Parts: sequence; structure tokens; C-alpha cells
Amino acid sequence: MWLQYDHLVPHARGGNNDLSNLVLTCAPCNYGRLDSLVEEVGLVSPFSRKPNPADWDGLERLLR
Repeated sequence: MWLQYDHLVPHARGGNNDLSNLVLTCAPCNYGRLDSLVEEVGLVSPFSRKPNPADWDGLERLLR
């Protein structure tokens, strides 16, 4: 699967391209939701979840 940008409020519903309206999602989820809001399809907004920190440093240790 490949990742795509998805709009929490779709363009068809007046959404814009602000970062606060964009999330990464898989292609099937993006196309499957069409112009529905996240809540309308029974999903939880990703912004309402607590971050899940990881130990991965993005390979920054190689630059030191």
C-alpha cells in the first residue's frame, strides 16, 4: 500500500490545504471515505489521540 495525503474536511465539503486539515492515510482509506467526514464513517480524528513516541531517531545519529 502507498501513503497519500487526505483532507479531514474534504474539498467537496469546504476543506482547505492547511496542515491542520491534512493527514497521511493509505490509498484505500482515502478513496473509500470519498467526501465523508471522519466522524461520519465511524473513525476517530487522528488529532484527538495522544502521540505514541518511539525510540527511533530518524537516523539522526548517523549525522553526529
